[in-house]
Amino acid sequence: MTFANIQLPPNTILDPMLAELVNKLALDMTAFTFCTKGMDAKEIKYHTSLTAMGDRTNAAPEGFSFLKKVTVYAGPENLGEVYVDRRYGRTSEDVYFIKSWRINKSRGDSNVSSTSKVTGAARLVKKHFVPQNMTEIAEKSASALQGGIYHAIRDLLRPIHHNQMGPNQILMQKFLYQLMNGETDPAGADEVRKYFTSDKYHKAMSECILAEKMEKLNYTTVVHYNNAFLIRPHTGEMAYKSFDELPEHMQNAIGVLQLMEDGELVDDVGFRHNSTDFLVLEK
Repeated sequence: MTFANIQLPPNTILDPMLAELVNKLALDMTAFTFCTKGMDAKEIKYHTSLTAMGDRTNAAPEGFSFLKKVTVYAGPENLGEVYVDRRYGRTSEDVYFIKSWRINKSRGDSNVSSTSKVTGAARLVKKHFVPQNMTEIAEKSASALQGGIYHAIRDLLRPIHHNQMGPNQILMQKFLYQLMNGETDPAGADEVRKYFTSDKYHKAMSECILAEKMEKLNYTTVVHYNNAFLIRPHTGEMAYKSFDELPEHMQNAIGVLQLMEDGELVDDVGFRHNSTDFLVLEK
């Protein structure tokens, strides 16, 4: 039996051990897609073999390889990974591995559980492979946005704060000392002037001023989700609104940020982390 929600690369079939689990899941979880999306060619090759798990005498059909790992999606959301591999220990065995950000163990790989039983593996998938609700999406995006704007601001501050664009410290201190003590022609004035009037320094200082300004402001988290927007002010409750329901200043800000590059700060507008996650300056 073939399933429309199992989508494999050309010339691959599921490893028999993995197929027992994935076929069961595909039948029970028809809204989910079992595929190799998110894996590059190198990773796919690593998880293919000409022989089957559990029975090395079972060879793949001519021209095909056994695939031993799939990713699981609910629409565009990656829920996790399901794969089979050898678990080594006092008694080594081939087992199912279930990987999900919802799994949180204190020992070993904190996001991975394993079991030798197909029924146990199916239970783990059904327990942990649950699409995020709106609150989880907003919180996850908010965390990523805070990290993103922090690093963007630090990158803009660094050239000036670390004196990467100006003259060396000795030259600068001699110039300032002589200037503050009334000398009309401080030594090195021409060289100092060359640094501070350059286009590179002007750009770096403008970005530093922008970063210092934007660092002190308050923002509303805006996440584009299912053709509408999750909105959470820095001190308010989350709301879910269509574009037309948003305040005009927020509509304008989103329109501008959608045209920007990822990781870009825009004066008096906000910050774009990626194509769906924004921080909009609060009015």
